[in-house]
Amino acid sequence: MKQKVKGRLECATCGKGVQHSNMVSFSKQRTKVVRKPNLHVHHLMVEGSKVKIKVCTTCKRSLRQAQRAEQVALSKVNA
Repeated sequence: MKQKVKGRLECATCGKGVQHSNMVSFSKQRTKVVRKPNLHVHHLMVEGSKVKIKVCTTCKRSLRQAQRAEQVALSKVNA
């Protein structure tokens, strides 16, 4: 019996995970399909230490935009 590992294929921020569906051919035959999220490892600074988290590409993009905004704000303060 297979044991389900929770969080293995799941985004750390939004919780996007595996979806099960049917592929339907022209002749209406259905075959089961597992759709997996596009996960990437993202390095995040938390209280001065680097942490690796698995996030989907949409969340990674929003995290990077937030980091860039912080860097721009810091550069304006230092200038």
